[in-house]
Amino acid sequence: MAEESHERIVAEMAHDIDPANLDSLVFDLDKYQVFSDDCATVAFAYIRGQLGMVFWNLNPGQENDYHMHPTTEHLHVVVTGEVEYTLGDRAPVMVRAGQAVMVPAQVPHGIRNTGSVPASYFAVTSPGDYQKVLVNRPA
Repeated sequence: MAEESHERIVAEMAHDIDPANLDSLVFDLDKYQVFSDDCATVAFAYIRGQLGMVFWNLNPGQENDYHMHPTTEHLHVVVTGEVEYTLGDRAPVMVRAGQAVMVPAQVPHGIRNTGSVPASYFAVTSPGDYQKVLVNRPA
């Protein structure tokens, strides 16, 4: 059985980017860089229609849940810092600001900040029925 979730969700900004308000369509990424001393924090930036975009923020030592999505894909783009990225059963790799990872549906993945500075990445999700299934992180 997979571990329990240990993430903080910040949802109040999810509708600040509004397709009916063209002025809101240009935005600063750092607005969504919201950190917690207790756990990884995900800030919802845009959750509408065919597209979802959230920002993950990890202080040193924090990680997101190791999980997979049965039907949706993700594009993860590291904005600040450097993270250890585990994808499927592959050995973890380091991904730094300016790099991205494509995550197909049904591929387990997880991100851990093993560095000494805060790290942020944003996730863009494909259309479809979003489901998050926790799985055990490889040893």
